[in-house]
Amino acid sequence: MRLLSLCLAVVSCLAALPAQAQTDTPPLDHARTIRESEMVFVPYMGMNRGPVFYTQYMQVPTDSAASVAGMRRFFVNLYPTAHQNDLYNGFISRNGITDARLLPIPSAGSCQPSAGIADLLRTMPTNYRPTVVGGNYPFVCGLSIYVFPAEEAAVRAYIAANAVITLRVSVPLCATNSPLLNVPAINQRLVTDGVLQTSPNLGVEGNSWNVLFESAKLAQLSPSLFVTSDPQVGWETYIKSFTLNLTAQTATMSPAAASNSAPICTPTPLVITFG
Repeated sequence: MRLLSLCLAVVSCLAALPAQAQTDTPPLDHARTIRESEMVFVPYMGMNRGPVFYTQYMQVPTDSAASVAGMRRFFVNLYPTAHQNDLYNGFISRNGITDARLLPIPSAGSCQPSAGIADLLRTMPTNYRPTVVGGNYPFVCGLSIYVFPAEEAAVRAYIAANAVITLRVSVPLCATNSPLLNVPAINQRLVTDGVLQTSPNLGVEGNSWNVLFESAKLAQLSPSLFVTSDPQVGWETYIKSFTLNLTAQTATMSPAAASNSAPICTPTPLVITFG
């Protein structure tokens, strides 16, 4: 009864949460990961489209500067070297890739001004010290720099010789040999048992409580469906494919999730650093 006990524990935690967001984007197919030079491509299941991640970056200051309140303002952007060195287009073409053009960080929080540039410009007015600006693919983030006109050349020389942005990112990827959970097969069993129904958009849906308990019971009775030696691991992966709203007592799975296998992830994060 270990899975059912776990199910109760999960339910008690989920009951306090709002409904989870759902996406029509298929899961990543880690088994087809392509690593080449400074690029890592992970396609979506059943597609040649997916995000391209970069392991090496370079800082590129803008040539022009705007005059603001008697100061000069320019930006230093962090670009993948693969774009600056003309490696990207060949990589995309050779592998038939459609780039999803996603940034590896959800916000600018993983980018910071370096201690050196902060110290160099410490005498600037508080609101005009180096600040992080969000990325715009392919550049991951940047710095807004204000300087007095007489100091611009010296600051640019410092930037040319030193890293002025620190980047720390861990992209949560899975090992290429992570086992795959056959989500459609599990769905079919639960449809046959009357737990799930096919939704109008060709996903699946059912009562959240029934889905939780009946899928946990299925994992106990038919552990081979859940792939791993410990079916609890596969069951947790399966449940994460749903949007659960315990207040409304609904469980819905998008068409993309319902029609594709899901990796039972062996974590192999991609660590990206600069500065």
